[in-house]
Amino acid sequence: MASASTKVAKTKSSLAPSMTLKGHGNIIRSVSYFPDGQRMSSGSDDATARQWDLKEGKEIEEGRDVCKEGVWAVTVSSDSRWVVTGGGNVEPPYSVELKVCEVETGSMKKLHGHSRTINCFDISADNTLLASGSDDSTARIWNLETGKLVAGPFESEDLLGAVRFSTDLKKLAVRSWTGTCLHQ
Repeated sequence: MASASTKVAKTKSSLAPSMTLKGHGNIIRSVSYFPDGQRMSSGSDDATARQWDLKEGKEIEEGRDVCKEGVWAVTVSSDSRWVVTGGGNVEPPYSVELKVCEVETGSMKKLHGHSRTINCFDISADNTLLASGSDDSTARIWNLETGKLVAGPFESEDLLGAVRFSTDLKKLAVRSWTGTCLHQ
């Protein structure tokens, strides 16, 4: 049997910062680009979610959201319509914050149902649904337009570390925080 060897070309990759954005007062837990690449959203333990103008290199102050506790996750929908933030207090007394902001109008919806910190979520490919994962060991699916729960809670044996919709929206993958369990 002939043996085939594959040579991997070495490419030099270097990432150099093009700018440093300053403003958060504590650990930044999550970042997400807007699809146009001109703006970014970030969430921090300083209990703020911030939007950044990457052309100007500064915060868009009207895009700032102040939360009660730390922001563990932030994402922007692929159509730039929604910014979702999630977090809470990981120590007793536990708290939960899951918010959906419509970027153009600035209107904010608070989604209620989880009992502990939100640490992961995913927006569906068609930008209509939000899947959220929490330290309460559940995943839930929400309608972004109405803020209503449409499915769940789906229980896991551990805290949740990741949730992802399939591209056809027929499945939701859920990974436990410890990485020892994957549900579909």
